[in-house]
Amino acid sequence: MAFIEKKNPVVINIKLTSKGRELLSEGNLNFQYFAIGDSEIDYNFISETQVIDGEFDASKLGILRPADKNPKQLSFITKTLSGDPYNEISSVPSSPYIVSNTVDSLGFFTNITNTGATFIADANHVKQPDAMVDISTVAGGNQLALLKAPTYGTSTAEPAIGDMLLVKWTYGFNTTGQTVQRTLPTPYLFYRIENKTGTLGGNNLIVTVDRELPDFTGLAVSGIYAGALIYYDFINFSGNTVFTMSSTDYLDESVLSFLENSQCPTIVFPFWNMSIIFTEEIAGVKTNNKKYTQFDSRIYAGFVSYIQNQAPVYKKLGVIHYTNSSPANVYAEKFYLNTPKLVIPTILWHKSQTGTMGVTLSAIGSAKILTNSNSGATSLDTEYYDLADESGNVVGKVFTNLKIFVIEDQELLFAMSYKSNRNWTLPNYVAAATDIITVPCPPSAPIIKWTTPINLSINGGTVTSNEYCYKSAGGLSVGWTNFMVGGCVTVCEPIYCAGYRVNVCFPNGGSGEICAYDNADCSTICFCQNSGAPGSGVSLTLSAINYNDDYTFTGKIC
Repeated sequence: MAFIEKKNPVVINIKLTSKGRELLSEGNLNFQYFAIGDSEIDYNFISETQVIDGEFDASKLGILRPADKNPKQLSFITKTLSGDPYNEISSVPSSPYIVSNTVDSLGFFTNITNTGATFIADANHVKQPDAMVDISTVAGGNQLALLKAPTYGTSTAEPAIGDMLLVKWTYGFNTTGQTVQRTLPTPYLFYRIENKTGTLGGNNLIVTVDRELPDFTGLAVSGIYAGALIYYDFINFSGNTVFTMSSTDYLDESVLSFLENSQCPTIVFPFWNMSIIFTEEIAGVKTNNKKYTQFDSRIYAGFVSYIQNQAPVYKKLGVIHYTNSSPANVYAEKFYLNTPKLVIPTILWHKSQTGTMGVTLSAIGSAKILTNSNSGATSLDTEYYDLADESGNVVGKVFTNLKIFVIEDQELLFAMSYKSNRNWTLPNYVAAATDIITVPCPPSAPIIKWTTPINLSINGGTVTSNEYCYKSAGGLSVGWTNFMVGGCVTVCEPIYCAGYRVNVCFPNGGSGEICAYDNADCSTICFCQNSGAPGSGVSLTLSAINYNDDYTFTGKIC
């Protein structure tokens, strides 16, 4: 029924026999006694061997692994001198025991340091690692000439339609080879090959990619080459056992046939997978582009809501997971505490404090429980850690029981997408209430600007409010609208007519003037004057002003 592995601590591998599985299926499996059989131990042989090797004892013997239909035991180690082999099981105590282990790094890079990294270039990771692009030939469009890199020969595989092309764009230094120079900012961008002519081996390969390429026309890029790697459009891995698994979920045919009855067959895949799941349209998608409801990731859309307690804050998530067709239990039952770590050496992370490419994301702090903030709502109540960069900036979560990383930071998410035209992230914009945001106007429309009058304090006069109004050529009417005193407003759309109103308070009495003037020659188009007694308020108004050139409303207090 079992065999003992000579390890510390001792591990007993128990296997139910056919009879045991029968009782288990009937719900009648109840352990009441156990006996230790020693049928495979020949004590006479041990005694004879010890004459020559005094250190030889029963622990040096090997025994068969348990079979589905084990032969009967011929002898037992008896409990008492009376020869009773059965030991009663009154109760089976249970206590948790944590067994942890360190897993080798898995991914597409090796030799990762603060200044560099190396692409793993074997056939399990990359189809063709030794291509390059002559930057002087890149002038936009979607066709690209690929050449053999100086290191060509690692693989002679040719690109195919559907393969993924990674280009290490540059214009100041060569990026050929399999290294990542983390001290040099480099755009690492992916493209899908949609068509091709020629061959890489013949140095006449032209590929058509899925989107617009950069244009280096006019730049001094003669003799500059960008490295390029070509990846399979499917998981290509053979490992040290057969890769073509059966369609059976999780277990393959050999397990179901009990050909390997003590252990499941295992394939340790050398990389993780990332799925970016969209549940809303991406800004800027054109009418002829795929919609998010057509993406392959759409089948996992429910996960976006599920992992946020069915109360989603984020409509897009990146899920990094170790999922494959093999039952290899590489990461056991869960991640251990806050040990998981992701290293992404090709991202330009704007929050980095190191001044180099790449970001390392780690589980930080103490374990948390994912609960729903809505009172009375159900929660997943599953354990997670915050996922953060080296400076503690949180970008997502690590779910230890699920053994997945979830990227929530939307900037990082888009920089990691293979469809992105940038591998760098951008900071959030900041616009304060006092900031003036200038929007360029269409050349064909007059630029009309309203500003607060100057010389606000002469004679103690103070502008208490200023307003604008206009009617557009398209028929849109904007009534009197306040804007901030001291600020300005610009309208770029074609205007039919416009108005300007300023309210002034005169504690000591005085007069005010507002005007509209031509921006080109500073000539006055129209003006309005008014005066007031001490303590009075005066309203100055210009209305129904229609002028063909650029002009500005302003004024002064005299």
